[in-house]
Amino acid sequence: MKDQQKTIYLLLLAVQIIGAIFVMRHGLPAFRELGSNPGEQLPDNAYEYFTTAGALLVMQAAYWYRFSRVRIPFQGSNVLFNHLLLFFGRLTFIFGGALFSVVLFRHLPAIDSSVNMWLMARRGLVFVITLFALFCMTLELERLGHAIGSNQQS
Repeated sequence: MKDQQKTIYLLLLAVQIIGAIFVMRHGLPAFRELGSNPGEQLPDNAYEYFTTAGALLVMQAAYWYRFSRVRIPFQGSNVLFNHLLLFFGRLTFIFGGALFSVVLFRHLPAIDSSVNMWLMARRGLVFVITLFALFCMTLELERLGHAIGSNQQS
């Protein structure tokens, strides 16, 4: 039973990590474009929208299922692994914070009145969900890091 619990946990964690990598990889070209051309609305790409939304949905399903039904099966005092997990958790959210900064402080102030408001609202919703999913991923890595470093001296 304990091995099955570990397998389920690691599978759910892998789904979240792969989802985060997918979202960041797909978001990188848009991030570059927003930074290079503030105020210009990027062309609508339905495929990108649906694949990103799908990845976010799967990430959130894995996170909330793990959070509500699967305990973290690892305990220990591995200080190095603890620090690496905490580091990668914070690193995950740096991307979200950088994207938020570019959109809020560089892109939005330069937008003119000719933008498609429906497209902007839809992208804004996906943007907020992306930030939330990355935040959840950060929390998951931090929880695992704290569980693995739970027996360490401060």
